[in-house]
Amino acid sequence: MTSTSELERTVQDTKNRTETGQKPLLSGQPKKARLSKDHQDFWLGKLKKRSYVAGGKRIEIPEWQVRLFFEGREDWFNLGTTNRAAASMKARDLWLHLRAHGWDTTLAKFKPHGPAKQTITVQEFSDMYRETIHRVEYPPSPQTAARYLKSLDLICRRVHVSRIADLTPEQVKKFIGDYLEEGRAEGRHPESIKVSCNAILRNTAALFSRQMLGEYQSRGLSLVNPIEGQKLRRIKLKSYSPMNRDTLDAIWAHAAKLRDGDPEAPAPPKTDRQPGENASRWKEPDFRLPQPGAYVLLLLELGLGLRRHEADKSQWDWFFTDANGRHYIEVKATPYFTPKSKESRVVPVEKLLYDAIQATRAQVSPFLVPGRLPKRYEAGREPKNLVYRCDQHHRTLALWLRRHGIVDEKPCHTLRKEFGSYVATAFGLFCAQRMLGHSSPQVTEQFYAGLTQLPELKHAKVGA
Repeated sequence: MTSTSELERTVQDTKNRTETGQKPLLSGQPKKARLSKDHQDFWLGKLKKRSYVAGGKRIEIPEWQVRLFFEGREDWFNLGTTNRAAASMKARDLWLHLRAHGWDTTLAKFKPHGPAKQTITVQEFSDMYRETIHRVEYPPSPQTAARYLKSLDLICRRVHVSRIADLTPEQVKKFIGDYLEEGRAEGRHPESIKVSCNAILRNTAALFSRQMLGEYQSRGLSLVNPIEGQKLRRIKLKSYSPMNRDTLDAIWAHAAKLRDGDPEAPAPPKTDRQPGENASRWKEPDFRLPQPGAYVLLLLELGLGLRRHEADKSQWDWFFTDANGRHYIEVKATPYFTPKSKESRVVPVEKLLYDAIQATRAQVSPFLVPGRLPKRYEAGREPKNLVYRCDQHHRTLALWLRRHGIVDEKPCHTLRKEFGSYVATAFGLFCAQRMLGHSSPQVTEQFYAGLTQLPELKHAKVGA
């Protein structure tokens, strides 16, 4: 007969196992002892057969592999066997050796330098790159690293290379020829084909820099730069010419209509939503109604020169006022945003602009522009791609700007360049560089600033 205390324990155990997703024990069934990592059966559930993509197909590596975690570090080990039981024994031995001797000795014994390391796949090389960049002094951002790896994958797929050591300069030349030929066959503009090909090669070359090759060597992988010897043309960016003064004046004059609504604006075209279509999908706005989100973005990008990503994540606590009553905005890191180059900057805000921005503060949100709450950045793990929390307002502003005479492909970015041109003309190139957050005045001068007005010369003294 089961005692009351035993019955209570059984009921509680069943409840606990159900809440954690485990199967409840049958009546009278003894609990299974939790396996230790020292037991080979523990590793049966930790084994994995990894795969890589080659020629557009996913290929599975036949040998079992295991990933070990120890002292805040992790690494994959190929167990060299297709037999699961044998692989679990090897995994256990690996773990015991790692715990007893540490990473350096374990890697030297089970992942030695030599020809075997040269057979890693493109996918394994990509995993190594993601782990290695955290050890260099100036690692690229997650978005940049993802772009580099995407270019490498494109080249390898085009020339049917599955092992990183097989990507040779000859294979790269083959990729260039095939890419150019395919682009011409599609009728693309010759200059566009060359620029795209050049960008792919530059991105891939970044994976084989001297700094990265040294890091690979320290992990037992000897490589050469397969892009070395290729002529990489510098992409010529078009310098900025300030917009017509009448167009700029019209934008400022009509900004209030963007904020409050324009009764004279044409009605948006009627569109029938298709069944299953996303209800949040952007559609042409009705400018007869107020567009406060687009209005705030206009003030931030044209009035303060903020980048799109900066305006998107701008917060009210970025503003501050000094002892003399002057207003400023500091573009700085938050749990939702990391500045470009990870450096903050301070931009003065004129009182008229400051009052206009503060007048829109009718919401509880910490962000200036209404929109959804973004995901917080985990420590050292930024998202691979930029996600705009108020993308619909950006699209609305872009359409409004095109209707007011800005024909540039990126009308919102034109606002930032116009701000830079004004500051460079009125206060000098150095001020413009600092307020735009550029690494050097040369970048500002070449691509972000032009004279907004010519000076009135009064140096001539010709006699009557």
